[in-house]
Amino acid sequence: MPRASVIIPTRDRRANVERALRALAEQTLAPGEFEVCVAVNGSTDGTLELLAGLRTPYDLRVVEVAPPGRAGACNAAIAQARGEVLVILDDDMRPVPAFLERHLAHHAGGARVCVLGGVPVRLDEHSTGAARCVAGRFEAHMDRLAEPGHEFTTRDFFSGNASVRAEDLRAAGGFDDAFGAYGNEDVELALRLRGAGVPLVFDREALAWQDYDKDLVGLARDTRAKGGTTVQLARLHPEVVPTLRLADPGDASRPWLTARAVLLALTRRRPAVSEHVFAAAARLERLGLWHHRLGYRALLDYAFWAGAQEALGAGGPDERLTRLAGELRRGPADV
Repeated sequence: MPRASVIIPTRDRRANVERALRALAEQTLAPGEFEVCVAVNGSTDGTLELLAGLRTPYDLRVVEVAPPGRAGACNAAIAQARGEVLVILDDDMRPVPAFLERHLAHHAGGARVCVLGGVPVRLDEHSTGAARCVAGRFEAHMDRLAEPGHEFTTRDFFSGNASVRAEDLRAAGGFDDAFGAYGNEDVELALRLRGAGVPLVFDREALAWQDYDKDLVGLARDTRAKGGTTVQLARLHPEVVPTLRLADPGDASRPWLTARAVLLALTRRRPAVSEHVFAAAARLERLGLWHHRLGYRALLDYAFWAGAQEALGAGGPDERLTRLAGELRRGPADV
């Protein structure tokens, strides 16, 4: 039985997953001590053909999964994995040579722990504005995790570079397949792991560089989807609503709340408005008429709440969500 199984879900990102697999071939951990399980989630770009012809020093196992959903893809690979420790790795990650050894060191002696590794975004002169935005946010997040005495919460968790003992992950039930859209399948899993007594730790040196290749529209679409899955998470675990972004829809300036209320009202009438807003922002960015920090913050705030608004509908059985739906429809009192 291998000491570790690396779980990589992928969909239509052939070049990314090939880079990740070649980086894993350079690990300081002996190839016989780990395996890699790739779950191909409905890819149509030749990923399966690539994997069929790829030769690796470690055991490479491939499972084909019907889309959609990262959660379902991860579960399919987890079902095939034989390792004592499962390392979840996004397909756009390039782990450093000591990556697996750093993760496994935390699990020595059967320790029950969930390890988050460093995930800095690799930037160069060709990096998109979206990549630079994501890079800044991840750096700030990792700085918080690395602070002495940091008290971990479920929102700290990310599964693009994380490891946990196989028995603990399977006992928790794996990922929830109901999370088919982007985001929050990892936060929901973290809630169940913490409930089972598996704490979170952060090791910046268990490092995997992230090749973020999405543009502004791609980032905005992901953020809109995340707004929807945050509502899904809140309905599934109402006890964590006060800790979610949903708890504070008014965390912004009055002028922006007014503008956002107008945009959300338009989006309620015509859902396609969000795509027009994203496209307009992308055009402004290409023309250089875009203040990255403020522009990205405003666009992504609108995208999140557009997704949340759509998922909320009239609210639901939780009166906090019903109240939130009303607040989004009403907007600031002085509009």
